[in-house]
Amino acid sequence: MSCNDDSKPVDSKVASDTGIAEVDPTTAKEIQKFTHGRPLTTCRVEPSGKYVFVGAEDYGIYRFDLETGDKVAYLGHDSWVRRFDFSADGKTLLSSGWDGRIGFWDVEPVEILEVEIAAAVEKTEKEEAKPAVMQLQVAATKMIVAHQGFSRWVHVAPDGKTIATCGNDKLVKVWSAKKMKLRRQCVGHERHPWAVMIHPNGQELVSEDIMGEIIVWGLKDGKQRSKIDASVMTGFDLKFQADMGGARAMAFNHAGTLLGCAGTTNVVNAFAGQQDPIICIIDWESKKITHHLRTKDNKPGIEWGVHFHPAGFVAGCFAGQSNNGTVEFWRLDEPAVAEPEAAVGTDADVDLDPDKSESTAAAEIEKSKPIEQKPFHVVKVDKAVRGLDFTPDGRRFAIACADGSLRVYEL
Repeated sequence: MSCNDDSKPVDSKVASDTGIAEVDPTTAKEIQKFTHGRPLTTCRVEPSGKYVFVGAEDYGIYRFDLETGDKVAYLGHDSWVRRFDFSADGKTLLSSGWDGRIGFWDVEPVEILEVEIAAAVEKTEKEEAKPAVMQLQVAATKMIVAHQGFSRWVHVAPDGKTIATCGNDKLVKVWSAKKMKLRRQCVGHERHPWAVMIHPNGQELVSEDIMGEIIVWGLKDGKQRSKIDASVMTGFDLKFQADMGGARAMAFNHAGTLLGCAGTTNVVNAFAGQQDPIICIIDWESKKITHHLRTKDNKPGIEWGVHFHPAGFVAGCFAGQSNNGTVEFWRLDEPAVAEPEAAVGTDADVDLDPDKSESTAAAEIEKSKPIEQKPFHVVKVDKAVRGLDFTPDGRRFAIACADGSLRVYEL
């Protein structure tokens, strides 16, 4: 499916096929807010829509019940968790930790322990003793070392039979979901891969590293099939001569015709937050970038997530340099509302006929450039947003924020 100005809305047919009603992002309003004592790193809504799982900078995973507000701690990682996924039956949570490990957890464990995490303070003459602080805790059912260095990403194939991971050892690994046995390693990234997804067709997987190089692999043989030039998402900091990471998240649309890659571009000083957020939309058939999704006000920061909604729009979450954030919504079938900008490497990808006039050649080059698209709606958040996910019915979304809050919005 191509993404021209006159193309049909992405996944417009899926909404009716799955029973997910059309929703209007412009009506989004916050309906719930849960708090945690440390900044959050990511979030996912589990398949039944009852719970939201978040990662936090205290290395913990926390499950919030959207009905009761109860919080349960899932403890076992020795570093931050940036990515969750779920088994095909929805009963198991998988977590990818920067301690190099993949964790397996029961979404609804049989045993939940109540543990004292802060001792009661003895009362003085002027004050009463404070009650002990208790926490509900769950242990992992299994933890495996998947990568040397950070384990950046974990993804379960749509059929539930295969799991893909990637990490700072520059490897993409394919595992059997049943026994978590390593099937093959994909070797080829020169920098750390940040994300990997298995295509809905079950034949390919795709990964992106911190310099924006996207590699398509055969799922069964682990061999490279092609590369996609997304060097616009480079994360190299010229000031400090360091790879800070351009890619942050990746997702397919329902049909697998489009791939979204979220992250940064134009890095000036990543330590000071001087970089531009961007989401690149890739047409899977042609393996070309068709859209650059930009923020409304061009403020510096990072796009931490991308989500294709069945109703036909794309959603992203943004963390700004000034520690504020947004959730933004784009429609790919709308005319561009920003002036096109030159994309890195675009001109070299255009096969021009030497007999054509200069004006015709220039027109073809211009046509080949990705559409610079602005959002049709923005939800402003007073804190940086680091994670975004929708409930199964598509009517609500949850965001994980840098102030430790989990916020739920209704469309």
